[in-house]
Amino acid sequence: MRRFKRNSLKYVLSGIVLAAAAGQANAVENGAGMYILGSRTSMGGVVAPPGTYTQQSYYLYSGSNGGEIVNSGKLQFGIEGRAAIGLTSVLWVPPSEPVLGGSPYFSLTLPYGYKKSDIEGTLTAPGGTVLSGSKSEDSFLFGDPVFGAGLGWGKGPFFGSLNMLINVPIGDYSTSRSTNVAFNHWAYDFTGAVTWMDADSGWQANFATGVTFNEENDATNYKSGDELHVEASVGKAINPNLTLSLQGYYYKQISGDSGSGAFLGDFKGEATALGPAVAWNSDWNGTPVALEARWFHEFNVKNRLEGDAVLFNMTIPLGG
Repeated sequence: MRRFKRNSLKYVLSGIVLAAAAGQANAVENGAGMYILGSRTSMGGVVAPPGTYTQQSYYLYSGSNGGEIVNSGKLQFGIEGRAAIGLTSVLWVPPSEPVLGGSPYFSLTLPYGYKKSDIEGTLTAPGGTVLSGSKSEDSFLFGDPVFGAGLGWGKGPFFGSLNMLINVPIGDYSTSRSTNVAFNHWAYDFTGAVTWMDADSGWQANFATGVTFNEENDATNYKSGDELHVEASVGKAINPNLTLSLQGYYYKQISGDSGSGAFLGDFKGEATALGPAVAWNSDWNGTPVALEARWFHEFNVKNRLEGDAVLFNMTIPLGG
């Protein structure tokens, strides 16, 4: 068996190894969709009263994956990924007449943040030749802005909402990076959510489900498959300010990746996650502030990184 360590052939084939490893482990391009999983596990069916609000969110994720592909030769790979993404949002609920009996709202979210990936792979050719390589990359970048709109119904104990998100591909993107925050393609998410809250007992339950539709990335000729997400939670108010919840989500690609850039096929991702959440409502110098932290531990994962995610939200009314 021969092992090549210092020649140009190694680096050329190592690039193929790393590209194949990344594609196998991360169904949907770069392993992430525009919809943040777990973002509607709490109060998803509730639309705020008329006014203008700002929300600052931080999404932290750390995960890994590994495996092998056997086709004539054998490709073994391992991938680790970390992300710290900030999302600055403005929500406007106009004091308008009801639309279809519901309250309309509009939102704008600007994402930015840090991503890091570590990839290593080893290719064993049919003749016994072994090629190996590794790559580590990190970057801090701005993503694509996301416009949102929706309708909300109900005054308790049941609430419902229909929600739409549109990813606009104008963020900082480069085909030479594996750590893009931007997606460089249009994407549309449609989600429905319901919330039940009992004021006397303090119990509440939430359920949301939706689908993200992805268009092709023209820079890579890669079209990510459409993505189903289901979220739910059960919680209880311990006192007027503090609520504790158990929450989770289920994710599954309902169509495969396609396009000439998806050279490894239509790998479909799937994941399940569970974890606790804590919400705190308070009043700071006369301004109501809502704080929330959610933690998700993933399992039963296929064709995606498997890890843990934390989502922090702080919401403050600006007026109205």
